[in-house]
Amino acid sequence: MHCCVSRPAVAVLLGWMAMSGPSLAQPAPSLRQAVEAAWSLSPQARALASRQAELEARARAASSLIAGPPSLSLGHRTDRVGSNGGLRESEFEVTAPLWTPGVRRATADQVEADRASFEQQQALAKMKLAAEVRELAAQAAIAQIEREVAQSKLREAQVLAGDVERRVKVGEVARVDLLQAQSVQRQAAAAQAQAQSAQARSLAQWRALTGLAQSASLDEQAGSAQEHPAVTAAQAQLRAAQAKLAWTQADHRDPVEVGVGMVRERAAFGAPNETSLKLSLRVPLGSHGRNAPKLAAAQAEVYAAEAEAQATVRSVDAEQEATRAELAAAQRAEALAAERETASREVQALIAKSYRLGESDLPTRLRAESERFEAELAHAKARLETRRAIAKLNQANGILP
Repeated sequence: MHCCVSRPAVAVLLGWMAMSGPSLAQPAPSLRQAVEAAWSLSPQARALASRQAELEARARAASSLIAGPPSLSLGHRTDRVGSNGGLRESEFEVTAPLWTPGVRRATADQVEADRASFEQQQALAKMKLAAEVRELAAQAAIAQIEREVAQSKLREAQVLAGDVERRVKVGEVARVDLLQAQSVQRQAAAAQAQAQSAQARSLAQWRALTGLAQSASLDEQAGSAQEHPAVTAAQAQLRAAQAKLAWTQADHRDPVEVGVGMVRERAAFGAPNETSLKLSLRVPLGSHGRNAPKLAAAQAEVYAAEAEAQATVRSVDAEQEATRAELAAAQRAEALAAERETASREVQALIAKSYRLGESDLPTRLRAESERFEAELAHAKARLETRRAIAKLNQANGILP
């Protein structure tokens, strides 16, 4: 007498939590490790050193005693071209721009604001990457669940087909039942192959993002809301725009230039050479037309950054509210799926016993088997959806794994 194989739901859950990999002995990485691995491969992390070097160079320039690089000028004057006679005069001069009052401080403030904005943008980029890691981990877990259930369904279909074949040989059931059982077995084998392919595709996407061979399990606990990186990044961008506006207002004219040089001249052929010291001062005059376009552009950036910061706060608040609702719905769905699985298992066990006693036909048993597997898969997916909802809530709350 054949006894139907009943697989506990915990086996499915342990399957996707463990995740298949090159070696079952290797523990699955944590989500935190996966995020760090993905971050090390990201373009933002690769460009970090160069961007920091740029900010350091700007900071050094802002701390310099002069507003820009010095320049050297050379000149020569004569009234007898091609001849050594007559007047001859040679001069050289070194000039350097000086800081306009307030510009040096404004430049340093702008560099610091840009540095803070860059750091917050890096944190935001890492937070967005964490969302990708969490989602791919969930997709890999779903693929693992589907493969585990498909394998279980195939095993039971094989057992059932063998049982029906034995009963056909002894004349207990018609051959059409065997054909139906074999058809179900082939369908289960095809579904199992598709599930394996889907899991391989999911793990390939995971490796492309993180460089890790094994997927991480969704094992987060819901945390309380923190200051979201999107909000802090938007606020830092606003401060950077304000610092740029302050610099533009301070830089209302070109910098004053001072110069020092020497002049060596001879009045006529045979006259002694005379050397003199030359000091120069160049004072550019500011005008409204020079700065008006820059001021308008800087002010527009401030307005845009203010609007973006306000929109970001609203978006984060809405996302937090939505993810809390999603978590509550996922928890309710999980409870209902658990009840459905329990009921379907009881029905399947009763119908399997009835079939063995000859009190029900094979199609009825096959429908019960299919419903049980569907309920088992739905419950496993519902538990995963609850974990995914927790991960999404943590993401909305600005919490890294």
